[in-house]
Amino acid sequence: MFLRGCTGNMSNRTTWNFYTSGRLIFGRGAVHELGRAVARETVRRVLIVTDKALIEVGVCDRVRDSLTAAGLDVSIFDGGEAEPSIDSVQRCTEFARECAPDVIVGVGGGSNLDLSKASAVLLSHGGQPSDYFGYDNVPGPVCRLVCVPTTSGTGSEVSHAAVLTDTRNQIKVSTLSPYLRPRLAVVDPELTLTCPRQATVDSGIDALTHAIEAYTAVDYAKLDVPAGEDCPYDGRNPLTDCLAEKAIQLVSQHLVTVVSDPDNLDAREGMALAASMAGMAFSNAGVALVHALE
Repeated sequence: MFLRGCTGNMSNRTTWNFYTSGRLIFGRGAVHELGRAVARETVRRVLIVTDKALIEVGVCDRVRDSLTAAGLDVSIFDGGEAEPSIDSVQRCTEFARECAPDVIVGVGGGSNLDLSKASAVLLSHGGQPSDYFGYDNVPGPVCRLVCVPTTSGTGSEVSHAAVLTDTRNQIKVSTLSPYLRPRLAVVDPELTLTCPRQATVDSGIDALTHAIEAYTAVDYAKLDVPAGEDCPYDGRNPLTDCLAEKAIQLVSQHLVTVVSDPDNLDAREGMALAASMAGMAFSNAGVALVHALE
């Protein structure tokens, strides 16, 4: 599914591409800049896609307060779930149609961010989530997307993928499209302070794996692509190597610390940066078989 149009006996390539979110705001307290950044888009209605746990710990309040302070009307869908199901996308989309948002702001771990992406597709183009599974099946731009991660792992805030769970067939399925890269990513390490210990461990290893996958991906010059075809991934290149190397360094420096001392903001910041850098690297260079394993 991921490699459609990426095999064949083609000559080596001489150019490479790199994509990421349209804008990245990074750093402690970055959430306070969210409202002003969104308001610059001349929008009025915002839908936050999150889950009940993040509402209970107050993270969602910080996001909402930043948006309302900028004069925006905010609605909240709190039906996010781990490994979001196709049904959850349909519920979120129905909610979104009622409030007709100009912007969807995903808040949470990769599950909530992917839920916001998939819902933006359905809100804009209709149909069923399965209509867009695979690569390059989203026909055009989607509702403006903003992603605010609260874990340091998936890199979904900078990637072009949304992963859902097909509960009927008991498999995870992906939608990959350049239209799924968020217009804005706001990465505030302070929002990860409420992340549970096990989720901190798991997401940290996720970020490390992404970086290793990107660094060991097929070189762009050796990736056979038929003329006129696009690929979901473009192969490793000097920029993805740079990002992956730095992400690996940051994880090795900060993951043990952030697990043993979860209130250490220096470590939280290092892991947040590692996750976003690894996300930029792997979502351009590609992933390996390990990415599909549980």
